[in-house]
Amino acid sequence: MRVGSWCVLAGLGMLGCGGVEEDVSAATGDARVQAHACAPGGTVYKVKDILPPGAPLPSPNVPVPDSLTNVQGTLYFGSDLYGDRATLWRSDGTSVGTVPVKEFIAPGPGYQGLSGFTPVGARLFFMVNASPFGRELWVSDGTGAGTRLVRDLEPGTASSSLSYLGQAGDVLTFFRNPSAGAGVSLWRSDGTEAGTFQLMAYGPDQEVSSRSLEVAGARLFTMSSTGAGTWLWRTDGTAAGTMRVKRLDAERIYLSGWARTETGVGVFTFWDSGAITEVWKTDGTPGGTVRLESFGGDVRLLGALGGHVYLSSVAGGGTALRVSRVSLAGGGKETVTTLPNRYAGQPGAWPFAQMAVRAGGKLYLSVGIGTPGPAPREVSLWVTDGTAAGTRELSRGLSTSDEWASPLFDTGAGTLLFSSNEGGTGLEPWVTDGTPERTGLVADLSPLGGSSPEAFTRVGGTVFFRAYSNTWGDALWAMPTNVACPTQERLAR
Repeated sequence: MRVGSWCVLAGLGMLGCGGVEEDVSAATGDARVQAHACAPGGTVYKVKDILPPGAPLPSPNVPVPDSLTNVQGTLYFGSDLYGDRATLWRSDGTSVGTVPVKEFIAPGPGYQGLSGFTPVGARLFFMVNASPFGRELWVSDGTGAGTRLVRDLEPGTASSSLSYLGQAGDVLTFFRNPSAGAGVSLWRSDGTEAGTFQLMAYGPDQEVSSRSLEVAGARLFTMSSTGAGTWLWRTDGTAAGTMRVKRLDAERIYLSGWARTETGVGVFTFWDSGAITEVWKTDGTPGGTVRLESFGGDVRLLGALGGHVYLSSVAGGGTALRVSRVSLAGGGKETVTTLPNRYAGQPGAWPFAQMAVRAGGKLYLSVGIGTPGPAPREVSLWVTDGTAAGTRELSRGLSTSDEWASPLFDTGAGTLLFSSNEGGTGLEPWVTDGTPERTGLVADLSPLGGSSPEAFTRVGGTVFFRAYSNTWGDALWAMPTNVACPTQERLAR
């Protein structure tokens, strides 16, 4: 059985239902892409069923397969089965080449927390609760013999509390959460016990941001405290290269968005105590970390395109969504366009930007329209080239679940993959080059109700993803990165 995108079930109870009955009168003038598949048969293929036949279906919060990760041209992923075993896998895109690397037998009931997949060079770092060590940091070179515990930071069966794994230079960096009375500390690892050690200890009142970004070979993050305010930090994985960059605010603030430009410069936003959203850029140096602009109220960072940072905010008394941009050369904000809301005036019909991705020299964003309940009434896909004339709607069929959003994924081949139910197929993979005529269904993988594709991951010329297997649970699927849609017949909007 496949749990559809409209609601999510667990056990005998309903966790939540997404979507509402659409007001048909508000949808007059709607257009639909013809729902035939635009990819030739066999272009999209199932690599392998990962869930054993008859095994309990996994929780939506711990899907199988999970944590799809590219490590120098090889796909790695995990399967974490409740009360059974967690398995690290690798795949070359074929069924016979999709094999377990190492199994971790569950020490007791529950999940083993196989997570934190982070590639560094040819190695994969991850965390797992494996007997007799507890939950600790592991590393793998893709072989069983080369998959091993890095260091038992909490000796015995006790578990370490590690978070925010990320690459800095050619090593892994991570934060070790405090024991009683201590502060968070920054660590690094080269995959060996001797090469895994603390770089910096912070005070008990200091808090690290959950967002970080790699810029110019260094990892950037923020630390906040009541007394010192909020500082941008950088680390290259060495003690000498771990330092403050610049103070961002005199108070404790939290980053609301972080992205990278095509040239590798970091851009970020935060909301300060004066109800102001500030927009900054950084190259990882004090002189190159500058405030570009500020906005009154809550503004969402969409990303960077060309020489500008793009943001969204509500307009028209909360009935429309404004897209603005700020010059990376030194500020100067301007409105690009305001997206229409065909449900304006209906209860709870406030617009919001759900997610945004840069692909093929364009910026794509999913825009939701709210309801009085937790789920949006509609989510649509828009594209912009940074001009009003180049901003258009592409699909109105994205997921309206309150627990699962349609992914947006840059194929690296000038197109965007996403999931849509437009045409009544259920949520299936779609592709677009940013034009309505070349936006369409890639393949109807599950004719009985939608395959709900997600976790798109590019490895060389292949995009791997998770979707319904049509037998039991989800499976590993793949398609070429250059999958494209020929011109589609569309009705005028």
